[in-house]
Amino acid sequence: RLWVHEVARVFQDRLVDDQDREWLMGQVKHCSSTILSEPFDQLMGGLVGGSGGPVSHTDMRRCFFGDYMDSSLEPPDRMYCEITDVPKLLGVMEEYLVDFNATSKRPMNLAMFLFAVEHVSRICRVLKQPGGHMLLVGVGGSGRQSLARLAAFISGMQVFQVEISKSYSRSEWREDLKRILRTAGGDAKPCVFLFSDTQIKDEAFVEDINNLLNAGEVPNMFPSDERMVVMEAVRPRAAKLGLETPLE
Repeated sequence: RLWVHEVARVFQDRLVDDQDREWLMGQVKHCSSTILSEPFDQLMGGLVGGSGGPVSHTDMRRCFFGDYMDSSLEPPDRMYCEITDVPKLLGVMEEYLVDFNATSKRPMNLAMFLFAVEHVSRICRVLKQPGGHMLLVGVGGSGRQSLARLAAFISGMQVFQVEISKSYSRSEWREDLKRILRTAGGDAKPCVFLFSDTQIKDEAFVEDINNLLNAGEVPNMFPSDERMVVMEAVRPRAAKLGLETPLE
């Protein structure tokens, strides 16, 4: 079931047409029976109440795996496991939202119905991965940023977002990126960089983000003196992990 869930997250979430989703589900069912020797409808029968009927791609919406059900644990100590009690999941998400609003300067008035919980769960899954990143597609006002902020809160991560003004320049953009990277790398604090398409004031912004996603850094962004400061900050932690920290 974990394999089915991960296939759905990696491939199905990228599809926009129901016909394509049905095709993918057919391939998953074929692999389940021929390679795993497990009939798919029997394997995922819990999604249709154990009725023995066929499981469709819409039934797969109730297939959840996550590490957020026990909010008493710190994010690094949580286990990624199957979630079968959907009503309980909805209640847990409501509790997270209440906690978020109690501590945030910008409380959110969200209705935590199944569709919203699906997306929060997907975002939490990606944030759990090293260097994880997502492209959230939807119309304006559909709650993409709000759900991303809630997922970051659930994952124990700090959210960074640049403030674009008429005078916002490329140099200010670079300074904001430095601040984010110092927090994530220098201070070892898990964080989320939330960037909207409406904030693309300069095409160079997109190029820098592309470098971050592909290489984890923006070439030549830190001058040598600032680079040395960052290296001194991370050297003790690197030594504990047995990693070399060359000066160049």
